[in-house]
Amino acid sequence: MSLQYAVLGLLGYKSMTGYDLKKMFDQSINNFWAAQLSQIYRELGALEKKEFVSSVIEPQQDRPDKRIYSRTDKGKSAFNEWMHCFPEKLSKETRDEFVVRIFFGSEVGKDELIKQLKRYLTYKQNQKKTTVAEIGKNITLYTNEIKSENQAMYWRLIEKKAQMTNETLIKWAEECIAELEKLD
Repeated sequence: MSLQYAVLGLLGYKSMTGYDLKKMFDQSINNFWAAQLSQIYRELGALEKKEFVSSVIEPQQDRPDKRIYSRTDKGKSAFNEWMHCFPEKLSKETRDEFVVRIFFGSEVGKDELIKQLKRYLTYKQNQKKTTVAEIGKNITLYTNEIKSENQAMYWRLIEKKAQMTNETLIKWAEECIAELEKLD
């Protein structure tokens, strides 16, 4: 996925500054597509050159003026065209240092791997309590802000994916530990 479509999608909810866009990005899409503020501003500039977004300067008395970005009709059209195209790759290639360690586990032995898997398990269990709960809280926050209960249903589908993925990884770690503990 290109970052431009994430930006265009978020700007479909409301006009925002780059900073506001980053905040919304972090509280919604960040679980599956991360971006730095500098990347978002760079993308906004490119989108403005393509006339997919427009911006206006809003003067402020006690702070620097702020630039507010809005998606144009041309940007909405490009976003809708992208939404109707099925992705060539269903999942991006990932780099997972922890999984590489498991792959080469025979180099360190079962005790070390069990120790690392237990740390991983604790991390995922804590993530289940915090990160997944945070997703739900953010869905409620933005549903109220953009006043779209309909959109919240789609966001809840992503929340469900995050919950189920985390539960699967917890189960995987537990099973790995059990298998390793059976080894002589």
